Amino acid sequence: MAYEWFASAFQRYLSAMELSQRRLLDAQQDACLSWTAAWLPAYPLAEGEVQNRIDGSLLSGVSLLQAQADNQRDLMLAAEKSLNEMHKHLLQQLEQSGLHPSYAVMKQALQLGQSSGSAVSKMSRQVGHFAATSFSSASLNAARDMRRVWKQQKP
Repeated sequence: MAYEWFASAFQRYLSAMELSQRRLLDAQQDACLSWTAAWLPAYPLAEGEVQNRIDGSLLSGVSLLQAQADNQRDLMLAAEKSLNEMHKHLLQQLEQSGLHPSYAVMKQALQLGQSSGSAVSKMSRQVGHFAATSFSSASLNAARDMRRVWKQQKP
């Protein structure tokens, strides 16, 4: 059973890394295309085109940060699933071992560890997702706010 657990944990990690790689390469490609387009000579540019180029560059930065946050979340999920499988396996072994009082204590400790670990992992993923989403869009929101103030002050 240990081999099966290790194989499934490794496969889960490999799948998460493959998805991570694809996601990051896509975000990097979008960023390169957007940043290259922002520097294309076509001057003078209309104000709307300038704003579109700036927004495109900022959005590609948002995509890069979000891809990294999504990758981290996927790796945390893979680790959490692997630990849950290991806990289940250990609990099954304890169930089959008999009714000795020390087994009952170990079983309770494993159940408590699994519950608290799952709760902390879920909370950590949620906080990380919120922080990454807020942080990644901060530059875009700042640019939009600056543009709004600039337009209000424009004669």
